[in-house]
Amino acid sequence: MTPVVRDADQIRLWLEAAQRGDESAFAALVGEFHRPLFRLVFQMVPSREDAEDILQESFYRFYLALPRLRSGEDPLPFLRTIAVRRTYSHMARNRRRPLALADVPEDLPELAVEGLHVGVRDLYAWAARLPRARRLVFLLREVQGVPDAEVARLMGIREPTVRRHAQMALAALRETFGDR
Repeated sequence: MTPVVRDADQIRLWLEAAQRGDESAFAALVGEFHRPLFRLVFQMVPSREDAEDILQESFYRFYLALPRLRSGEDPLPFLRTIAVRRTYSHMARNRRRPLALADVPEDLPELAVEGLHVGVRDLYAWAARLPRARRLVFLLREVQGVPDAEVARLMGIREPTVRRHAQMALAALRETFGDR
């Protein structure tokens, strides 16, 4: 996998080359954005296998959309939108499937959400019981730190709806983990 570069000029060059059909340039883009997108998807669906499947589908959709991207445009927001929507669809298709907590690494630190220190496994087990829209808002907003406007855009909902889902999730979090 290509190391993280984060050089806007290099990304622009890869994007333009990929739009012309250069497969190695597309592979470089995948290498550049795989790690941050994996982290995002894995925090919503903590299963390595599911996260990789979602990313594979996301990168395929990105490949199909290459001709529509403007030259010089940062592809990360577009890729993030695809990945979040694919994750949301995955969560809808698999809502009865139990969360694969065995896939969550043991060595992850506790997360501090709302001043509560909660183990990652405990947090994901708790979040898995939330309705999927509320879970996605909670994970994006409170765990990933994505701003409300971006969460609304990614999920295709209004900002007041994002805030309502977040308030309800945080109230449930405090009710469950309030003594920590």
